[in-house]
Amino acid sequence: MLEIATVFDFAQDTVILAVGVTAVLASLGVVLCSSPIYCALYLIGHMICLALLFLLYNAEFLAVVQIIVYAGAVMILFLFIIALLGGKKEVQENSLHRSLALAFVFTLLGELYLSATVGPTQQVHGEVPPELFGTAKAIGLELFSKHLVAFELASGLLLVAAVGVICLAKFSFAPLRRRVR
Repeated sequence: MLEIATVFDFAQDTVILAVGVTAVLASLGVVLCSSPIYCALYLIGHMICLALLFLLYNAEFLAVVQIIVYAGAVMILFLFIIALLGGKKEVQENSLHRSLALAFVFTLLGELYLSATVGPTQQVHGEVPPELFGTAKAIGLELFSKHLVAFELASGLLLVAAVGVICLAKFSFAPLRRRVR
């Protein structure tokens, strides 16, 4: 019986590693790709990988919200906006900003490697019982008790972003002249 549990743990760790590596590769695709459409598609792939990681850690509600809200609604809205504004491929040039961005990405990857080599961590014991972790009740308790102001500020930020997108997407209207026969 102990061997089956060990094999199951090894398989679960392997799947978590594969999904995590795929998430990192998709995020690198977002940063390094020059086409905005492909960047948005890489971001959708990254969000799906995050949802899979939530599922592997028994946070089913967070996984469903990740797929429905972020990968489904927000990213499809981004794709529509990119299509509306005519996403053109960027001309990539080697500049100081690009070098700094790559250095930042590799620094983050190094920090990720260092944090992975530390070993297993202990769960932080808070007010939410561990059996409720990742459920809608636990998220609601945290959001609407401790983080209400941050939640409202995030909703205001999303409203400002939506108004900004509408202003950017507004085309100049030139009335058509009627033909005279």
